[in-house]
Amino acid sequence: MKTLYLLRHAKSAWDDDKLTDADRPISKRGKRDCQLVAAEMQRNGKHIAHVYCSTAKRAQETLKRFQVESDVFDDAEIVHENAIYTFEAAKLLAWLKELPQSKDSAFIIGHNPALADLANYLYDGKIGNVGTCTFLELEINIEYWDQLRADSAKLSDIIRPKQFR
Repeated sequence: MKTLYLLRHAKSAWDDDKLTDADRPISKRGKRDCQLVAAEMQRNGKHIAHVYCSTAKRAQETLKRFQVESDVFDDAEIVHENAIYTFEAAKLLAWLKELPQSKDSAFIIGHNPALADLANYLYDGKIGNVGTCTFLELEINIEYWDQLRADSAKLSDIIRPKQFR
């Protein structure tokens, strides 16, 4: 059994049209949403071992806000991974299949539509939209990461910031 945690980066700011997509920061609402979701994860007793974060600024800032707002990542191995800066589920799935088999879980901070498409591919139901700063926990009935396939996961938890606004 493997556990996959997915977190879409917090709401990004679009104030400066000179910034590249990778350089956009999170907005004020994004910062508040990080606080709400991180607090709920902490209340639920989540402690993450392995975090893989997109190198985009908005994903990096989301990670930092979670580290400030909770102890969820206190003992985590954190990897800043350029391959997660993708909008394609197929690329994210291929990357996941290469994870070391010894890791029983992975927490990805990434982007849509890749995260939503991946979750809907793996989940044996329909998750639908994955808004900014939405957290998903998927329990996957596999022994090795390279066995990831459609409809192999159960949704264990979902936290949407709008639940707490």
